[in-house]
Amino acid sequence: MSEKIVKNYYQGIYLTETIMGNPNGDFVDNSPRNFDGKVFTTDKCIKFNVRRYINETMENIKDKKDIVFFYPRLSKDAEKDDAKYQTKDDIFKEIFGNDFDALKMNSPDVRMFGGTFSFTETGSKQIYGPIQLSYGKDINNAQIKRLQIGAPFATMDGQQTTTGSEAVVDDAIISYDITINPNNYPGLLKESDLKMFKESLWYGTNLRKSTSKKTDSKLLILIKFKNEREGEKVTALNIGELKELIAIKNGNERKNVDTPIKKIEIDTTQLNQKLEKYKDFIEKIMIYRDSADVDINLDVNGINEHQISLEEPTVLLNGD
Repeated sequence: MSEKIVKNYYQGIYLTETIMGNPNGDFVDNSPRNFDGKVFTTDKCIKFNVRRYINETMENIKDKKDIVFFYPRLSKDAEKDDAKYQTKDDIFKEIFGNDFDALKMNSPDVRMFGGTFSFTETGSKQIYGPIQLSYGKDINNAQIKRLQIGAPFATMDGQQTTTGSEAVVDDAIISYDITINPNNYPGLLKESDLKMFKESLWYGTNLRKSTSKKTDSKLLILIKFKNEREGEKVTALNIGELKELIAIKNGNERKNVDTPIKKIEIDTTQLNQKLEKYKDFIEKIMIYRDSADVDINLDVNGINEHQISLEEPTVLLNGD
């Protein structure tokens, strides 16, 4: 029995928070990416989180199932601590036998995000993936802080010296746009891929933890649009960027170091107004948030309570 494919267009907002960490470092000095101090992130850092989660929790090399193609893999002769990695051609031949259809069939990250492929055996190919994420933009007026760091080892004369600085944000709440358009490659994205994407997006991002790099998922809103078209193509209605249509009500209050960290209070006034204009085209709105961390009340005139689901993120682990 063939798997069900995604037959609806979706748009959404994904929100993360980084407190005293680096949401996405640049290539120059690993400072938080920014334009004139305004913090932003790339889509690639989020896609990496998704791929890493699938690789660590779902990938089955033995049965060639749920293989994450765009993920670094050590060369066969590499030691565990070596930084020697296989090429795309190596992986393509070893796992998929130079069969591009097998790659598409067994690589969920390719079905989600697509990619550009250049292989010796099959030539160049390109897939524009159905799931696309925008660059993320901070909506909490985050400030970049520079901290001096010291070396763990002493110099020849026994003195410890400061080796440089580390840059973090005080409290960045990053908002991303998500679009899911099956028309980008009809028949490619499966319903199981969409479920996997939501779980991996939320929990894969939460796994990104180190001394400087730490980010937590806070909110995921997915708007499912009605599909009134038969056949391979689906009804696709893009209502514009949504990521800046939400705001943080209590940003300054939460940054006050003299008070305990409080829930993020989401102001959806502008989003409500936008969705009201397109209410006749909306089938369902799914909201995932941890009620201990986030308060949100999406109230759209013309959209009834049965069309809006407000869920704890744990439901994503059950494949919701």
